[in-house]
Amino acid sequence: MSQYERVFPHDQFDGEYTPEAASRIPLVPPRRASYASSTFAEERNPPPKAYIPFYLRTWIVLFVAAAMILLAVGVEIALFRSQRNQGWRIRGIQLLGGINFLKSVVPVVLTVPISIFWNSVDRDLGRFQPYVALSKGKVPADRSLLLDYTQGRTNTLLRSIEYGHWTVLLSSFVCLANLALSPLSAGLLTTHNALIVSPFVTVQATKTLGLDPDYVTLEYFNAAAGYSMASAINNLTDPPFLFKGSWAIAEFKVPSPIGYGVNETIIVPTTAIESTAGCEPADTISLNSAVAIGSNMTITGTWDGCTITFSANHTGNDGYGVLPLTDCNTHTEAAPFRPVLFWMYSAELDKADLTFCQPKIDLWNVVAEASLVTGDITNVTLIDQNLPANNISGSPLNGVPFNGIEFDVAGENIYVKSRALSIQTGVAGAVYRGADQYGGASVVMQSDHGYLNITENVYTRFLALVAKSTYFNDVGTTIQATMTGYDVRLAVYPLAAHAFAGALTFIAVLATINHFFHCRERSQARLACAPTTIAGIVSTASYSKFAAALQGGMNANEIKGALAGRTFGISRRTWQIEATGDEDYHLPEQTSPLELRHGSRGSVVSYDSGKTASGPYSPGMRLDGKR
Repeated sequence: MSQYERVFPHDQFDGEYTPEAASRIPLVPPRRASYASSTFAEERNPPPKAYIPFYLRTWIVLFVAAAMILLAVGVEIALFRSQRNQGWRIRGIQLLGGINFLKSVVPVVLTVPISIFWNSVDRDLGRFQPYVALSKGKVPADRSLLLDYTQGRTNTLLRSIEYGHWTVLLSSFVCLANLALSPLSAGLLTTHNALIVSPFVTVQATKTLGLDPDYVTLEYFNAAAGYSMASAINNLTDPPFLFKGSWAIAEFKVPSPIGYGVNETIIVPTTAIESTAGCEPADTISLNSAVAIGSNMTITGTWDGCTITFSANHTGNDGYGVLPLTDCNTHTEAAPFRPVLFWMYSAELDKADLTFCQPKIDLWNVVAEASLVTGDITNVTLIDQNLPANNISGSPLNGVPFNGIEFDVAGENIYVKSRALSIQTGVAGAVYRGADQYGGASVVMQSDHGYLNITENVYTRFLALVAKSTYFNDVGTTIQATMTGYDVRLAVYPLAAHAFAGALTFIAVLATINHFFHCRERSQARLACAPTTIAGIVSTASYSKFAAALQGGMNANEIKGALAGRTFGISRRTWQIEATGDEDYHLPEQTSPLELRHGSRGSVVSYDSGKTASGPYSPGMRLDGKR
C-alpha cells in the first residue's frame, strides 16, 4: 500500500510560494500499471449514481401537483354543495373558537404547505442550475461557477432571463403565483343569512269569521276605545293579530322559537278583515262661539248633501266630541251603521274642525306571517275574497261594520249604557290627543282640516280593534302552515372559489411541465451527493487544476478575475469540474508519487511510502494512521 504524506509547494518548487507556482503542482496523473491498486481517480470513472434532491424527485412533484388539482376539485364541489344547501350551520363550529377563527385558519392550512413546497423546489432547482449548466460544457464562469440564485427573487428573474435559464424563470413564476393563493383563500369562506323553509307545520287556529254574540255588552268596543286612548297618549304599537292599524287577522297559536336562527316566522293561510274609516273633511264649517262661558256654542257643518247643526258647551277650553249623522237624507243606514262626525274646537284659535267618517270593511283570504319571537304579525299577503258563507259578509251585517259610536241601548242595564257613553268619549278623546305628537290642537288646527289624518288613523285603529274582537268567533281547528327562519350559515364565496381553484390548477400544471423540462436538462449533471455542504462542493473540484488559482482571502472580484477567460464543464473522466484547456500532469518515470492539492494554502498530499506527514495538519502523523 502506498504511503501518504502532506507536503508544501516549496517542497516541490524552488523559490517563494506564488499562485503561479501553485498552478504547476502535479494534479491527477494518468493511470499507470504500477498504480493499479490506487484508491484515487482512474482515467475514466464510471458515472456516479445521480443524486436528486427530495423536492426535485418526480414522484413527490407529481404527488403535490395531483393533490393541488384534487384540492381545486374539492373547492368546486364544496361551492356546489354550499349553493345547494345554502351553506352549513355554524353552531357546532362556535365550539372551535368561533367562525372568525375558522375563516382565518383555512387560508393558512390550505396555502402555507403549498407555498413551502414550491419554494423548496425553487431553492433546490436554483442550487442545481450551475451543475446543469456545467454538464453542457464550455460555460463561462459567470454562468456556472459564479452563478448564484439565492440573492433574492428580483436577481433570480433578471439572471434567468439574461442567461436563458428558463426552468429557473418558470420556477420563479410558480413561486410568485403562490403569493396569490393566500388572499384568494382568505375570501373562500363567508357567512350569510340563509332562508330555511320547513313546510307542513301544523298550527292551531283559535278564531274564525263570525259575529260574536257578546258584542251587545259593548265590552269589546269599550276596550278598543281605551286602547285607542292609551295608544294616542303613550304611542303604543299594534296589539297581536293587528297589522298596520287596519288589518284584523283571525288568531292562531304562534309556536315557540325552535332554533332555526334569526327572524323565525310562521306563515299561515287564514282570513283577515281590513277596516277603513273613510274620513273626509266637512264641505263647510260655521261656528258661533260668541257666548258666555258655560253657555252652548253652535257649530254647523255640511258634507255629502247633509247639514249637521249641534251645540257644544263653551267651557273656555278646547273641546271635542263625536256624533252620529241622525238627520241626513243621503245616508239612511240603521243606527249602529251610520256615518259619524268628529268635531274639535280650539279655544286659543277660536276655531272648529269637522271630520265626517263612513267606515267600511273588506273580508279577505290572506297569508299571514307572524314572528315566533314576538308573536306579532309581520306581513299580510292578499289571496282572494272567496270566503265561505258567514254572518259578517252575510246577514245580519251584510258587510257593513258597526260605527262603534252609536248603539241601541234602550232596555239595556246601566253598565251597558255607561260603556256606550265611555266609548264615545274615549274615541273622541283619542282623536284629540292624537295631536299631541304634533304640538297640540292649536298647532294642528292652524291649517284647514288639520285633524283629518289624525282622525283617519285613530278611528281606523279603533275599528280594527273592534273587528278583531267582534267579527271572529272561537274555534279549535288545525291549519297547515310553513315555518321559515334566517339561519346564519357558513358558505363558500363563488368568485373566490373559482379563482382559487383556477390558481391551484394553473400552478400545478405549470410546475409539472417545468419539472419535466428540468429533468431533461439535468440528466447529464451526475452529482453523487448534495452540493450544499463544503465537503460536497470540494468533491466536485478536488482534482481540478483551476482550483489552485483560487486562494483564501480572495474577494468576489478577485475570484471572478481569476476565473475570467476560461470556460468550464463536468469531465466525463473524473466527473469533476474542469476548465477548458486544463492538462493532466505526469510525474517523472523514476518516482511514483501521486500528489494532490488538499485545501489549505499550499498543502499537498504526496504518495511516498517512506515519508512522514508534515505541515500544518497533525505533525508527525502519517496519512495511513501510523507514526
